[in-house]
Amino acid sequence: MIEHSRACLILLAGFDCDADQSVSARKLLEISMDDKKFLTAEEVSGRYRGSISVGTLRNWRSMRVGPAYIKLGKAVLYPIEQLAVWDQENMVSCRASKRLVDLANDQT
Repeated sequence: MIEHSRACLILLAGFDCDADQSVSARKLLEISMDDKKFLTAEEVSGRYRGSISVGTLRNWRSMRVGPAYIKLGKAVLYPIEQLAVWDQENMVSCRASKRLVDLANDQT
């Protein structure tokens, strides 16, 4: 689980793992949580009002479908800008029925 009480989240931008799975933190990238550039799976579920569950997001990650994400160790984060792109890719545009178009034209 990601600690939300800190003002910023430190992400490992480039790391080396040895046999003990220890991580060399030579390259750290600080990302302000005030800017809210990333969401957790729980926050993504809330963004879509629970219609996409955390379990569904987990399944989608295993199948490599759904919104883009970043995985750092056990932490899974979804970039907000990528969620916006995913929203646009899944946008369904509806067209007015012929009857509505004819009705609108008759009124003009």
